[in-house]
Amino acid sequence: WATPGDTEQITDLREALQTIHKRSRGLMEFVQAYRRLTHIPPPRFQVFRVQEAFARMQRLMQDRLAGDGIAFSAAVDPESLELTADPELVDQVLLNLLINAAGAVRGRPEPRVELGAWLGDRGRVIIQVRDNGCGITAEAQAKIFIPFFTTKKDGSGIGLSVSRRIMRLHRGSISVQSRPDEGATFRLVF
Repeated sequence: WATPGDTEQITDLREALQTIHKRSRGLMEFVQAYRRLTHIPPPRFQVFRVQEAFARMQRLMQDRLAGDGIAFSAAVDPESLELTADPELVDQVLLNLLINAAGAVRGRPEPRVELGAWLGDRGRVIIQVRDNGCGITAEAQAKIFIPFFTTKKDGSGIGLSVSRRIMRLHRGSISVQSRPDEGATFRLVF
């Protein structure tokens, strides 16, 4: 039979095992996030219409945006605009930016997410994701592309750093402009 001291030791042991389990799960999540960050395949470049990528994003995000009452618009100028890039990697960047934008506008009055593309002054394709959400502080903007930095309590902090790596693999760039309570604009330059 168990004595009162045994019961106490069993309780302590149970708590210790739960702590070990919780920390090992956190470590595994960290390792998986690090693996996603470091294992981006080399781009498989092909020419595709930007409008096709936007249509894929609209299909993927439609239910999430509509479910949260978020207005969504997408515009490509000219409609025939083409991009030489890896469509799967571009989709990954766009999806990450759209998910972040949807999170930023959730609960805001008249939430809106806009996706746009055009040919820049130097003949480079520019894709932009804009929202009217909560915005990003200047301090956070300086850090948001750093791996594992996050402003979300449930975020991993790898989405934007992976997006930046993908853009660098395309010899492009990603930038942000934002002010708190005025939304954010992320711009991809290919």
